[in-house]
Amino acid sequence: MAFPQDRVARLDITITPEDWQAMLADMTDMAGEFGTGMGMGMNPPMPDTSACEGLAAGDACEGEFMGQAIVGICTDFMGALVCLPEDLPGPGMGGGGGGTDLLPRTPIYVECEVRSGDDVWEHVGIRFKGNSSLSMPWSQGIYKLPLRLNFDKFEDLHPEIENQRFYGFESLSLSNGSLDASLLRDKLGTDIFAEAGVPAPASAFYRIFIDHGEGPTYFGLYTGIELPEDESFLDRRFGGHDGNLYKPDGEAARWDVWDSETLGKENNEDAADYGDAQGLFDALHADRSDAVAWRAGLEARLDVDGFLHWLALNAVVEDWDVYGRMPHNYYVYADPADAGRFSWIPWDHTFAFSSGQGIGGQSLSLAMDEVGDEWPLIRYLLDDAVYRDRYRQFVEQAAASEYEPASMGPRFEAAHAMIAPYVVGPEGEQPGYTFVASEAAFAATLDELLGHVEQRQQDVAAFLAP
Repeated sequence: MAFPQDRVARLDITITPEDWQAMLADMTDMAGEFGTGMGMGMNPPMPDTSACEGLAAGDACEGEFMGQAIVGICTDFMGALVCLPEDLPGPGMGGGGGGTDLLPRTPIYVECEVRSGDDVWEHVGIRFKGNSSLSMPWSQGIYKLPLRLNFDKFEDLHPEIENQRFYGFESLSLSNGSLDASLLRDKLGTDIFAEAGVPAPASAFYRIFIDHGEGPTYFGLYTGIELPEDESFLDRRFGGHDGNLYKPDGEAARWDVWDSETLGKENNEDAADYGDAQGLFDALHADRSDAVAWRAGLEARLDVDGFLHWLALNAVVEDWDVYGRMPHNYYVYADPADAGRFSWIPWDHTFAFSSGQGIGGQSLSLAMDEVGDEWPLIRYLLDDAVYRDRYRQFVEQAAASEYEPASMGPRFEAAHAMIAPYVVGPEGEQPGYTFVASEAAFAATLDELLGHVEQRQQDVAAFLAP
């Protein structure tokens, strides 16, 4: 089973010493020597606590990040107030983060063997993935690096693995939780959207062991996540995969300007047809003086209810690294079964449950009054009275049944207890392969999460009050 929910699965990955060294050499070429910062002999990007002495969360600060002097913002990072860039990008899929690309290109693939119990997959493609989630631990000298597995990547070289699948899935993204001491946010954040009916990927916890010539080494506890660009995801969520899938990143991702180059077309690339996306852009930016006509035109191109549902639920769970703050971390799919309308697909919830001031960013408020016209999918919709009322209904629904203490409290507790033995203690993560400062620090994250879901009930009540 690819995504077990009642246990922490184990994956054993075997890479030849030569291929492992090739992966490391490729990273060194992009990011400098392991453990010495982002090239040019810079210092490792350890959080700068001295810059925030005497300051409060959210205050401007002058410190150092990635070996460079910055003007940043004081941010709660694993219980300490540190100076981080205000536009710190989240841990995206590839070399880009929609804000600052810390690596110049996508890391190389090499071959590996993957084993889960008695099941074995040969000639699997493996590479490092991510932006800040990759470059920061590399600079810090921490081997718990995020990974991506593609099970038929090398089928041209090895025809016997054509269409090879991991329990029905083409690829697996393995996130390392580099900025989440609880190691729960990415999985539980993703699960909340999926269970609410938003088309989100499947996920599970994995213990990752890698043998690159010296025997199996525990690289730590990861979150395994299904990739939306895989046909298996589209087939499961939409009943087919013939429509265009996009993962915008950069200029086009805001939808305030048209830029087909940064729309991130993930399939049907040979067709080079962006007519469906152009149609959505034109409908969004059409004359809004006739609200009825504008809504009709937009709803012909976009599942507006689906977008508003995502927007409201995301506002309640407080994930800041999303549309409205950062131009990345979502997909859109033009579903042929729904007359080609686009559906919104969220991605990467490393910063969910962030209590307003997240690591490197500020969460969107429930009212979203601070969001400007540069984010028209939010601003234009919430400026419309009909859509604003619908959004408020989704906020109420989220707090009442999708993210509320009676169910989320036990879920946080159960997930924390399930992964704890593989994070701390005798079978836990080891020095050089962990971001968790101590057993006490890991335990404290549970109280933070329980407090967050309780606080959001009060926040939503205040927002909805007449």
